[in-house]
Amino acid sequence: MRKLARSLGAASSALLTVVAIASCNGTTGDQLLQFSAYASGVPGAGDRFQAGNFTIQLTTARMHIGALYFDEAPPGTGFDGPVCIASGVYAAQVPGPIEVDLLSTAPQEFAVYGTGTADTALSWQVWLTDGDVNEVNVTPVVDLQGTATDASGNTVSFGAIVTINDNRSQGSVDPAQPGNNPICKSRIVQIGGLDLTFFPGGTLSMTVDPRVWFTQQAEPIDFSAGQLPLIADPDCLSADTAVPESPQDYAMTPGAPPPTVCIPNSSFLSGTDPGATAGVDLFTEIVSAAPFAVHYTKP
Repeated sequence: MRKLARSLGAASSALLTVVAIASCNGTTGDQLLQFSAYASGVPGAGDRFQAGNFTIQLTTARMHIGALYFDEAPPGTGFDGPVCIASGVYAAQVPGPIEVDLLSTAPQEFAVYGTGTADTALSWQVWLTDGDVNEVNVTPVVDLQGTATDASGNTVSFGAIVTINDNRSQGSVDPAQPGNNPICKSRIVQIGGLDLTFFPGGTLSMTVDPRVWFTQQAEPIDFSAGQLPLIADPDCLSADTAVPESPQDYAMTPGAPPPTVCIPNSSFLSGTDPGATAGVDLFTEIVSAAPFAVHYTKP
């Protein structure tokens, strides 16, 4: 029996209501449908690849996805305001979580079925949350471990644990508008350029390419000695005060030693801190549209 997904809070319930009401009123494609949903990595994600002056090989790459939502409209400009939920009609949803091994191309099933109507989605949302999208989250959205080798053959092992709390969004800078820039904006990835029609008996498949997190950066991460903090540094262990870590938390392969350095789990470190730029650059690519792709096909 499938596991029930954790509640995603009032925001998720609201989206479910929107889909149900629109379908019952006949404002969308009349026919309610249910489908299986899967996620996976892409071929070659575990192979060596070049990013700047370094050859990188990922040995662990996991991502926690809380839910997927598919909108009949393009990405709304309203998302630029203080509201996280788009105002359009949702064609489909997968309102439950998955922990994806991004180094595997095997389809990995979401914890719940997807539901929707026989309509076309023009945009979609990836929710990077482990519960209520507006509250503190403790589950990392990304766990990474790998090696980086320079042109001289010098190799460093690195790790990254990425969470999304005050370490990624510090709220409104305007005391008169405390509701601006809520944390949910850092946890919802809006993606346009979609033309996906749902129909009965289909299967939803999404992929995530973790190599993009390194290759798409304008200034690739510098893994040279002294450029990233050592694994016992506070910027590796307590950059997110809501989710303190230990060096062993970075040892993602059972029995393996922790990596030597980390990519800091913060977007707000001082520019003089080792890896300050790396921390924000990695996160920027994680929540960009570039790593994600989705298809809906007949089995």
